[in-house]
This record gives sequence, C-alpha cells and structure tokens, in this order.
Amino acid sequence: MEKTMLACHYDTFGGRNVDKVGQIRKVGREDIEDGQMVIKVCASSLNPADYKQRSGESRLILGFKFPQVHGFDFSGQVVESKSNEFKAGDNVFGMCKGLRRGGLAEYMIVDADICVRKPESVSHEDAASVPLTGITAMMAFRKCGLKEFQKEKQPRVLVLGGAGGVGSIAIQLAKSLYNASFVATTASPGKKTEFVKSLGADLVVNYRENDFSIELASKDNAKLFDAILDCTGEVKKCPPLLAQGGGVFSIVESPTVEGLREFLVNSETAQFQKITCGVQGFLESSIGGCIFNRVTGATSLRNRCKKVGGTYNMVIGTGNREMVEVLADQLSKKSIRATIERVYPLCDSLEALSHLEDGHTMGKVVIKVCDL
Repeated sequence: MEKTMLACHYDTFGGRNVDKVGQIRKVGREDIEDGQMVIKVCASSLNPADYKQRSGESRLILGFKFPQVHGFDFSGQVVESKSNEFKAGDNVFGMCKGLRRGGLAEYMIVDADICVRKPESVSHEDAASVPLTGITAMMAFRKCGLKEFQKEKQPRVLVLGGAGGVGSIAIQLAKSLYNASFVATTASPGKKTEFVKSLGADLVVNYRENDFSIELASKDNAKLFDAILDCTGEVKKCPPLLAQGGGVFSIVESPTVEGLREFLVNSETAQFQKITCGVQGFLESSIGGCIFNRVTGATSLRNRCKKVGGTYNMVIGTGNREMVEVLADQLSKKSIRATIERVYPLCDSLEALSHLEDGHTMGKVVIKVCDL
C-alpha cells in the first residue's frame, strides 16, 4: 500500500516560492476520528484565501501545523468512513471548516457534517467550484435580511466585482434564490461585461472609466440598494447607495470583530487550532472588540451606514452543510451554473495558483485531481 500521496502544499509561510507540488504522507483510516471520512479527491478549486493564508497573515490569530495543503473546496469519493451518514463509494462535496484545507491532494480528511451528496447530473469539477463562494454570498445576503425564494419582496442588489469567484455566483443567487428585481455590478469592458450579463446582471458599470458610486447615484440610476456585496475593496464608497434597512458586506476590507468571532465559533476553529498571543481573550472583551473595529475602519463604516438606517459587516465563509445543500439543488436544477475559467491538473497547481494570485480571473480556477 502506498504511504505517500501527491499534494500541493507549503512547509513555511511566504510568497509563491514556498508552494510546492510533491509527495507527503498519505492520510488513512488511522488518521480519522468519529464523524470524519477520508475521501479520494476528484476536484478542488482555488480561492484567494489559499494564498492569503500561505502569506502568513493569520499567523498571529491562529496556530498552524505544517505541511499545509491548499484547497478549501472539494469533491470526491468516500474511501474510509467513521460516519453513520456516508459509506465508501459515496460521492460528496463541500467546503472545509475554519482553516482546515486539503483539497489539492489525492486524499483528504473531511468532517461528515459539512458534506453533501453530489448530484449525479453535476460533475466533480462543477461541484468543487461553488462551496466557498456560494456560502460566502449566501451568508452576506441572509445578513442583509434577504430570504430564499421570497415572493413578497424583490430586492435591489449591488455586487462589486461581478466577474470574480464570489461575484459571479452572487449575481446568479441574487436572481435565482433571492428574487432580485435588479442586480448591478462592476466589471471591465468587453469579455467580462458580457460574462456578468450572461449571469443575470441588469446593469454593468465599467470600473475602468467610471466611478460606480457616482454612476449609480446619477439621475438614471438613483434608486438605492437593499444588499451591497463588496468583492473589490471599495466598500467605503457604498454607504450612500444603501436603502433604509439594507446591508453592506465586504469579503476583503474592514473586518469586524463580530465577523471574526462568528467564523471562529461556526467553524469550530477555536477547538482545534491554538489561539496565540491572547488574541481570543482580546477579541471577546468589549474593549478589545471596540479597538479592533476602530483600527480596521469597521466602526466608521457602521456609523455611516447607520445614518441611512443600514448596517455593515464582513463575512468569512466556512463549511456549512445546509448552504451547500441549497447550492447542490440549484446546480442540479440548472438555476445556477458553475463559472469555471480554466481547469488545471494537480501537477500544474503552482501555475494555477500564480494565475489566481495575478488577479483578473473570470469565474473560478479548478484543479482536477483524478478521474474515477
């Protein structure tokens, strides 16, 4: 029996130069606990969180053990199970909890409670492309007060950066799940503008030539938005565009202590990762929380949103079975589609990571690990 497996991993924090594709110890039944499984990975997808964690930006908050294998999203087949829900041979997909990863390897350990059976009509590549981005978008929309399949309300939604991973699925979910009457987004002209229109965007602002905050506040587009999702880092321009009772959420700027606490609790990170430097106690204290929000700029944003009767927060996606079940249903019914720009083999993961980190991808970058 083979004792090693191929994986894209790193053994220390740093830039692209620390990433490597090579053999590491293979995980097996002896490594899993009750409620866990070993899956043979068929596909994974990349997210900016992969290279951001590799850079070490979270090292002061959470402890890490090396080697770290890239890949939050996964789709594959169960080979070993200590779960009553799944057995060997079941095809499953999902997103890892917290900072657990491992999708860019031939085998990985997953918690059964975040796994969903993959619909037969959906490929492993498509399934692996949606969990993190879909969960993140759904978290933001729900916190804005939007409800799935609502008929009585038809919200107006703004997505900054509609051609990216989160943006491309957010546009689709706004229409298919949240019955949005109008979806505006930003994108570069040409191919990306046509791409986001094909996903359901009603208005596309060319960010290279126009300031979206001015364009959307003009006489022709003066209606305000119930939900604003910032995927580009321009959240400070958003409060004037917010409708009464609406919400602004960012995935890249001005983190909030509440968002970080929620991530730690929902992902169970605090139970399996070492909290360093007294950060946990600091975040849980009222003084620490106030300081954190002021330093990140969240307090200022909240005050500006509050003036128009709205709210601000940051969302950090983590493994969530209920949301992935919704995404599976949407995919199988073709209510949404996977937006895959390119599929790379596992051996070319370094090229794929560099492509993502260079920016300007259109949709998702997927890693194909194996064929069943």
